[in-house]
Amino acid sequence: MLFNAENGNINIENGDMDFVSFGNGEKILIMIPGLSDGLRTVKGMAVNLAYMYRCFSDSHTVYVISRKNKIEKGYSTRDMAADYRAAMSKLGISKADIVGVSQGGMIAQYIAVDYPDVVGKLVLAVTL
Repeated sequence: MLFNAENGNINIENGDMDFVSFGNGEKILIMIPGLSDGLRTVKGMAVNLAYMYRCFSDSHTVYVISRKNKIEKGYSTRDMAADYRAAMSKLGISKADIVGVSQGGMIAQYIAVDYPDVVGKLVLAVTL
């Protein structure tokens, strides 16, 4: 498969999350999409995303992880951060560089605040 691109789904305690992975670098990079992820998850997008972000595929193993598939009332960005931490644990990721875009940046900030030991570098794009 192109750039070792794979589609996947991970079960966490209170639901499941779609993700794609690609690349074969030693460093781990997690990309957290923005609000539009709620309209269409990354499910089935492995080859497209791997091609789009191929510049990272030699230096990193990249995971683009969608928010969980069924969101309950009152679900906050801090709750989402806890789910991302759980997904990292299930994927065997103890530390990663994290890129958060738009609402993903809000989630990434909570990951950095609540779980600083799992964040290498933090990049925030078009977020608050």
